[in-house]
Amino acid sequence: ATRATLKRIFGDNRIATEFNCTVKEELSLQAYKNHVLSHGSAAPMTEAEKELAQVKKDEAAMRSQMSNNSATLPGLNLPATQDLLTNLEKFRKGFINYLQIKLDTETEELKLWDCANIKASELSEKVPVEEPRYHLFNFNHEFEGNKMWSVVFIYSCPGYSVPVKQRMMYSSTKACFLDSLAKMDIEIAAKQEISEGDEVKENDIYEMIHPQKHASRAHFVKPKAPSRGGRRLIR
Repeated sequence: ATRATLKRIFGDNRIATEFNCTVKEELSLQAYKNHVLSHGSAAPMTEAEKELAQVKKDEAAMRSQMSNNSATLPGLNLPATQDLLTNLEKFRKGFINYLQIKLDTETEELKLWDCANIKASELSEKVPVEEPRYHLFNFNHEFEGNKMWSVVFIYSCPGYSVPVKQRMMYSSTKACFLDSLAKMDIEIAAKQEISEGDEVKENDIYEMIHPQKHASRAHFVKPKAPSRGGRRLIR
């Protein structure tokens, strides 16, 4: 109470900081400087928090660099190798139903990494655990009694374990790559982003392509006002 009264009389707005001591030896200029220094420093972070903060800082720097290099371009339109283009045509014609595409950050081009004919249940085994990838899968299934083929695009990225440049280039190239597929008459029925293979499930793919139609809610009918009976003549 006495300290609060003294501060009020002196003027709270005149006090920049408070320095509390318990023994005489603590009252020194160096101790006060250490107190001011520790008071102004950020709270200590764990190693995981430091790593996450550095990742965010690097991502911001990468976005700034991309923005400066291409102010009007919404994404990165990287070239594709001839091997990838050839297999994209095979995929479009139905000779193969799965392609895995790698973005080479050194040569800055899209390359074919894997191609095969697989089942939907085998998709999770194809997802790398250490690097991002683009995946194209032509899903063979039945819907309302009709046999159908629907192309699914999957972007897999393990997370913050991936270098910032690699993750940013995959993210920035995705839209342009999808536009290129549309120009090749490869229609994407569903898109999914995952961090690990276990997230790819056949039922989820089916649901993305054919969302369940929820029954429309019945309209609320306003109840009729209670009848007051016939008119009465008041004399």
